Amino acid sequence: MRTTALIVGVLLLVAGGLISAGVLSFDKEETVAKLGPLEITTTDHKKPAPVVGYLLLGVGALVLVAGLVGRK
Repeated sequence: MRTTALIVGVLLLVAGGLISAGVLSFDKEETVAKLGPLEITTTDHKKPAPVVGYLLLGVGALVLVAGLVGRK
């Protein structure tokens, strides 16, 4: 259990750091119009809100500390 908490804590810290720094992003593709075989699509390049990264950093730190302090 202790090792699992340490691994999860580190993964949350890394993900939170990347999101809050604006490194991670995703593309959202949406079909605007469709006429027979023709399709008009738009692609939006989006980033998660930095608040999500800060929350992941906080939760990751708590899980990491809990894993370090927890029973052996």
